Amino acid sequence: MKNQGFLAIWCEIGPEDLTDYHNWQTQEHIADRVYSPGFLGMRLFERVDHPCAHFFLYATENADVMQAPPYRAILDNPSPWTKRLMPRFGPFDRAIGEKIIKIGRGFGSHVLAGRIRAPQPPGAPQTLKKALSALINLPATVGVRLLALDRAITGVFSQEKTMRGGIEGDFDYLLVVEALSESGAEWAEVHAEQVLKTALPGFESAEFGVFRMIYGEAPYEGEQPG
Repeated sequence: MKNQGFLAIWCEIGPEDLTDYHNWQTQEHIADRVYSPGFLGMRLFERVDHPCAHFFLYATENADVMQAPPYRAILDNPSPWTKRLMPRFGPFDRAIGEKIIKIGRGFGSHVLAGRIRAPQPPGAPQTLKKALSALINLPATVGVRLLALDRAITGVFSQEKTMRGGIEGDFDYLLVVEALSESGAEWAEVHAEQVLKTALPGFESAEFGVFRMIYGEAPYEGEQPG
């Protein structure tokens, strides 16, 4: 059985386009993906120190969903709204892969998201879990996930890629720490690099951001857009 997949996106937009951008995401763009076969749900976050910077995290049945015909058709047939907004994006990153470990069950109002460079394999699951468990500190943090990038799927060409800049998926792992508050996510940020040096052989660097959730969708919560 394949591991659950993920699609992660980091995107900035200018303040003059922020309202239009939020409307596009919540009225069209996210639903196009969430109601596509194999998608389980998503959450949208804004960076606590930069409200025009966003982090999107989608969950899928497996990583292959993101190279299947239904999703590829979405990427290769952008809507007029998408065509108007995507060229206005600021710094952008996108990554696809699979979850390799999860500790805890629920979600928090805030997350620490870290793009990690560590080119070696992660090591034994039990060793990895023990190391990452150091980032659970109830009630500050309630969950930890480590996700591995799939560069082949991330790099698949699409029409959407031609409308935006950025280098997509220039890292190896994504760390997501779920927290019940901004201070909880900040606590995780202080400790994360040292934990990752223990957890991941060949750890080189990490780029972190603290985000708060502002929106979410799941297919079981509503009707498919038509």
